[in-house]
Amino acid sequence: MNDKELHLWIDRLVEGDQEAFEVIYSLTKKSVYATVTMLIRNKEDVNDIVSEVYCQIFKSLPSFDRSRSFSYWLNGIVINQINNWRRQIWRRFRLWQKHDMLQERRPPELPDEFLIQSEGQQQLLGFIGKLPYKLRVVVLYKYYFDYNNEEIAELLQIPVGTVKSRNSLALKQLRQRFGTHLAKEVTLKNV
Repeated sequence: MNDKELHLWIDRLVEGDQEAFEVIYSLTKKSVYATVTMLIRNKEDVNDIVSEVYCQIFKSLPSFDRSRSFSYWLNGIVINQINNWRRQIWRRFRLWQKHDMLQERRPPELPDEFLIQSEGQQQLLGFIGKLPYKLRVVVLYKYYFDYNNEEIAELLQIPVGTVKSRNSLALKQLRQRFGTHLAKEVTLKNV
């Protein structure tokens, strides 16, 4: 997705061209779906959150600051909508019976083009999906989107030190889980 290409469509959308929104949607949907799918465990919620993201884009596009990257701005909207959704879930959690909400759910499947080829990478992806949300979101933005610590801190509205510590803790947990899993495989193959 090229920011210069998008600026033309943004201008058309602000002027009221509905086709421009369809073009912006088609250029961004893969990235948005992949990000939301990676951060939200309940597959049924992904489409609802993505819909909220695009509603917010439509409302906020006239105030888009063109001195910033569109992708970065878009990820800010995605994270805000995910956080809003998580707050709603928390409110429901307090109203519903605890055992209904605490049942373990399988992580959602990723869209076809984002599937990882090797089995080891798939296992690692599964381990990342099991990380707590606060760690998972830092890992996603750090290693998938290649944002630096300062950008992640600004996006998540947390201190840079918190980003660093969450990244460190996530990597430690992944090493423990992935390393233990690989050790079991080696032991089983030797038997």
